[in-house]
Amino acid sequence: MTTSQFAGGSPGWMPRGACRGEDPELFFPVTAAGPALAQVLAAKAVCFRCAVRAACLSYALATGQAGIWGGTTQEERAAMRRSSGSPACEHGASAGSLSAAARHRGNPGGQ
Repeated sequence: MTTSQFAGGSPGWMPRGACRGEDPELFFPVTAAGPALAQVLAAKAVCFRCAVRAACLSYALATGQAGIWGGTTQEERAAMRRSSGSPACEHGASAGSLSAAARHRGNPGGQ
């Protein structure tokens, strides 16, 4: 899976995500430790009941998303890439962060 596969908008699995009706802010905690840990765990609980979790995780690994995707934090995905020997995503989270919350809802236009 490559970043270019997603150039035309959101992938087709996104509307089936368990996160679809959730507050997108839940999936973008300011940190993954301390008081924000409860938010991380709540977001992961949504992911763990999701039928498209594997596709979501693959998307996040391929595109360098920030936040909780596929039941993992950005830090956990970075560790996955390091342990697998995969190169880090070239564009990082900043290239797609403008509408990251909207994409997480499966709404690429943010509307």
